[in-house]
Amino acid sequence: MSKRGFHKKPDTSAVLDIGSSKVVCLIGQSDLNMGVKLIGSGFGVSAGMKSGAVVDMDAMEQGIRTAVEKAEREAGVAVQSVAVNVALRSLRSEHLTVQTEFASGEVADRDLNRLINSSLSEFAQPEQTILHAIPLSWSVDGESKIEEPRGMFGSSLGVDMHFVLAGVGPLRNLAHCIERCHLRISSVTVSPYAAGLSVLTDDEKDLGVTLIDMGGGVTSAAVFRDNALVHVEALSVGGQTVTKDIARGLMTPPEAAERIKMLYGSALHGADDDRVSIPCPPMGAQDTLHHESKSLLTDIVRSRVEETFEILRDRLNQKGLEGFAGRRIVLTGGAAHLNGVRELAEYVFNKRVRVGRPHGVLGLKETLSGPDFAVATGLLKSQFLKENDVIQGAPDLTGRRYLKKRYSGGSFGRSIQWLKENF
Repeated sequence: MSKRGFHKKPDTSAVLDIGSSKVVCLIGQSDLNMGVKLIGSGFGVSAGMKSGAVVDMDAMEQGIRTAVEKAEREAGVAVQSVAVNVALRSLRSEHLTVQTEFASGEVADRDLNRLINSSLSEFAQPEQTILHAIPLSWSVDGESKIEEPRGMFGSSLGVDMHFVLAGVGPLRNLAHCIERCHLRISSVTVSPYAAGLSVLTDDEKDLGVTLIDMGGGVTSAAVFRDNALVHVEALSVGGQTVTKDIARGLMTPPEAAERIKMLYGSALHGADDDRVSIPCPPMGAQDTLHHESKSLLTDIVRSRVEETFEILRDRLNQKGLEGFAGRRIVLTGGAAHLNGVRELAEYVFNKRVRVGRPHGVLGLKETLSGPDFAVATGLLKSQFLKENDVIQGAPDLTGRRYLKKRYSGGSFGRSIQWLKENF
């Protein structure tokens, strides 16, 4: 489709990164010369989210209101709509090849739209929603890998589509929570996709790269190739899971376990681990402060992080994506701060690994330049970038928006073997 680049959308846009540990609101403006300029930011505590789903509506509402109000004060604007992220364990990718024949002639917009609408109807169901629908390539009269079919002549047209789907229930709760804050959802982007827009280079997205966003409640991955998002995976484990493991293993409260993780946590053993003693606050009033070795803490952290990476690796390999995804891994999210995580990822995936940091936003503060703010800054950039995603605006939470768009003219064929044939 059309090339990516900055294009004219509303001059000011607001985004919400709603995670399991924090809520981030960023407000930005389009700058004709510089791209995106940050004009306001705010943070709130995400006390009502678990594994990407709302579990406490009041607590979640308070966190959103706090973040938005702080950003509004700093930017000097009132926010009415927000672009939000989604990181649910129900996220999944589907691929579909759609083809049709018609009277020989010039391919026009109406032909592309009919084919895309017909593909959308294939996944229109009440219990799920389509978050992204991305045309990966087109074919005309059997000639494949065509980026722009408009204006070409032929009698058959095909498209390879990538869909990202999610269960509709958690999304309804999230939308309701945002509406309670007197806001509306302008668009939705899955977290690893947003993070990729924030930290990946054009060459990485072209040659093949896997981005792993290590959030508090969900670890998600996005595979990019040929400058397009081609696959998404999600696991309901994250930084908070590591914290709970530490709390159980060291017999200390979760709040203390989080501090211990930040101060002493590592996924790799050090030479002095057996000699370093970590103070662990007691679980109850009758207990006393006790000490555990750093070696035990490292065992706990490494075990969980390594298991998470191994599950992701195996899932991607089962989809046949090991080679297609390139030889590079980029880590984002709060857990990417942990010492030794990059080296452990290199060991598990046998690929080059780096920690991604946001770029491409003017006025980005030092406090917002870490991997844990990749999703938020990627959401902001997406509001001013022209992408190939067919889904625009708020997601369909009814499952009926695309049911009536099935193609009705000419012969029509479809296949879900795209992954096997192309990977």
